[in-house]
Amino acid sequence: MVNEISEISAGLASDDEKRRWSAAVAAGELIATQPDVVWRLVLAHGSSPSEDLRMAIATCVLEHLLEHHFEVYFPLIEAEIRSGNALLRDTLGMCWKFGQAECPANARRWDELLGANTQC
Repeated sequence: MVNEISEISAGLASDDEKRRWSAAVAAGELIATQPDVVWRLVLAHGSSPSEDLRMAIATCVLEHLLEHHFEVYFPLIEAEIRSGNALLRDTLGMCWKFGQAECPANARRWDELLGANTQC
């Protein structure tokens, strides 16, 4: 499994768009069984200067991680964003709300975070 995670991470960092998106899909497929590993991939690649990589992380990984594990991972992303991680904030802004993220209280937290000024 470690090798698979290394391959996914390398794929996400690739300059090859097809490989990058395939890796994002593979990361998303691990959400049900290894959400902590997926969270580490979000942290490692969700702040990339590459808008395309951030979009892949947002649409294939992060929105689905929050769909199924909102209460665990939203506070973590919230802390990262409030500490000034503007690129991760942008990644979250590319996500749709699904599942647990659609619950009114959770959706409100999400919207408030994106509306918050995180600039120093």
